[in-house]
Amino acid sequence: MRNAFIGICLFSFMVVGWVSCKKDNPVGINMGYNYFPTDVGRYVIYDVDSIYYDNANLNSHTHLAPADTFKFQLKEKIESIYSDNLNRPTVRLERYVKLHNDSIAYSQMPWTLRNVWAENRTASTAEKVEENMRYIKLAFPVKDNQTWNGNAQNNNQEMDYYYSYYDQSIKIRNIQFDSVLQVIQYDDGGNIITERQLYTERYARKVGLVSKESINIQSQPYAAWSNSVQYPYGSDSTTAFILKPIMQRITGGIHLIMWVNSYGVE
Repeated sequence: MRNAFIGICLFSFMVVGWVSCKKDNPVGINMGYNYFPTDVGRYVIYDVDSIYYDNANLNSHTHLAPADTFKFQLKEKIESIYSDNLNRPTVRLERYVKLHNDSIAYSQMPWTLRNVWAENRTASTAEKVEENMRYIKLAFPVKDNQTWNGNAQNNNQEMDYYYSYYDQSIKIRNIQFDSVLQVIQYDDGGNIITERQLYTERYARKVGLVSKESINIQSQPYAAWSNSVQYPYGSDSTTAFILKPIMQRITGGIHLIMWVNSYGVE
């Protein structure tokens, strides 16, 4: 009986010790740091469409703005790592462009240095300095219900970023990525009749930013056309009308789209 009692005590001690160890040493969390790689030589090339809608020259018949599309390729390369004024490891991000030319293929053009930005990846954030403005692009760990102020490091109005999904297998253009996350920086919901604002970015593990879309456009609440006559939204006309989607009745603003073209290390 005495030996059995000692055995039970020893077993209880071992269980308590095991639970204690598990509590003090939790299983490692995947923070998601490789969504924002910092290794020197890594680069991503993007195809960029920047569409400007000129509200000063609305079509007199359709009341729609003419669209001027500016196309180019953008290359972002991690050129080196240096210490900033806070003694933090900082990425020197060199950005090169090739302007679209109908008669010359991109492959035949040289890269032209456009500007140099900076990036910092800390234990809890991924930060990028764009045109001397610092934004918190990602928050770690990457997880559900993660929300943060993307403008916490600048003087702009507070803007709550959040992950709409992460670790999803997605094809972007013709490239398949195993693990992609999407950050919604701002989305007005698309329910406003006279404007649309959407800012979103997607990142892939071991690659970084793979797509970006910025929509900031304005419109007027014109409905469908009947006999070449426009009936304003809310018209008393007996002619049935259907409100066109706002992206089909733009009167001004900007729409920028970036897609990954290729990536690698050099």
